[in-house]
Amino acid sequence: MSLADALGVGPGAVVSLVGGGGKTTAMFRLARELAARGLRVVTTTSTHISREQVALSPAVVSTGDLPALGPLLDRHGQCLVAGAPDDRDRVFGSPPEEIALLAARADVDVVVIEADGSRSLPFKAPAEHEPVVHPLTTLLVPVVGLDILGAPLDEEHVHRARYAAALAGVPEGVPVTEEIVARVLAHPLGGGKGRPDGARFVPLVNRADDEGAAARGREIVARLLQCPGVDRVLLCSMLRPDAVIERRERSK
Repeated sequence: MSLADALGVGPGAVVSLVGGGGKTTAMFRLARELAARGLRVVTTTSTHISREQVALSPAVVSTGDLPALGPLLDRHGQCLVAGAPDDRDRVFGSPPEEIALLAARADVDVVVIEADGSRSLPFKAPAEHEPVVHPLTTLLVPVVGLDILGAPLDEEHVHRARYAAALAGVPEGVPVTEEIVARVLAHPLGGGKGRPDGARFVPLVNRADDEGAAARGREIVARLLQCPGVDRVLLCSMLRPDAVIERRERSK
């Protein structure tokens, strides 16, 4: 199953990806799938991505230079809106007012935003100032990488470990379990933080790259579907031709 189908993304969507464990890869994967269907997709970040990650997009336009966007969408079907790298090779994206302009354009069908930073770690909880979810978001997707399981819940392995431990109700330093991941991902101050009223909420359990990881991922999926407000969960591997291994829905 494609990521676009599993998430139910179509024209008019504003998708915000938060958490850790593959947000950028998922963003560009989703943009590529939608562009292949003839939709015109803008990708950006409300925080920052790396210079290397910018190269994952087939076209880039600078923030503040939106008149150049249309021709690039005509040619590629997707385009990243981003600024110049700073002295730490961080590339910042669009400010909130520019994202609103992008979403309102007649020649843009879908906007996909990386709305959180994770220091390239597979698991995180947001601090007070995070994530940066745009109020026009129609779909909020918290992401986690299964490679976190068994690692210590500390700052070396988990971004904002102190916050994750508090949300999960466990001490810092304990091994990260399926239950801890599910608690943080589904928590309204964790993966659901900043969700606008009316926005859909679909957690994405990523890096199920072999059957052992997929089995542990299915346990997280089952736990998530028992949490209030979670009606759909995806189990994914971005290494596969079809990224989505399973799409599970809450039983009615």
